[in-house]
Amino acid sequence: MVNQPQTDAPFGLQPNVASGLAYLLGLLGGIIMLVGGGTNRAVKWAAAQSITFWGGFFVLRIALGFVSAMMGYTMFALFGLVFLALSIIGLVVWLWTSISAFQGKEVEIPVVAGLARSLFASQLGGA
Repeated sequence: MVNQPQTDAPFGLQPNVASGLAYLLGLLGGIIMLVGGGTNRAVKWAAAQSITFWGGFFVLRIALGFVSAMMGYTMFALFGLVFLALSIIGLVVWLWTSISAFQGKEVEIPVVAGLARSLFASQLGGA
């Protein structure tokens, strides 16, 4: 029996795979990788950013849906364009972060990075 070398990423994964999964699986992937027991700073950073981005994304979508419902049909076309733009931004960020993380690159999503640092300061160890 061959023993695999231990890694500091959750579940014995390589750090780039754990980071990539944190982004690829969205909010759930971020939560799993953050609490998965690893100590790798890059994986924790990817998980924190994924949680922050997708959590904010869902809250924004719900808020816009609520406002759209309150406005009725008068602003239907405008909110349709806003939802489309938001979906395209989400897709682009999802692809960019997932691909970059699987390649072993650490990324910072504008605006989200600062918020993730402040929200997850204790888990990131002052990163």
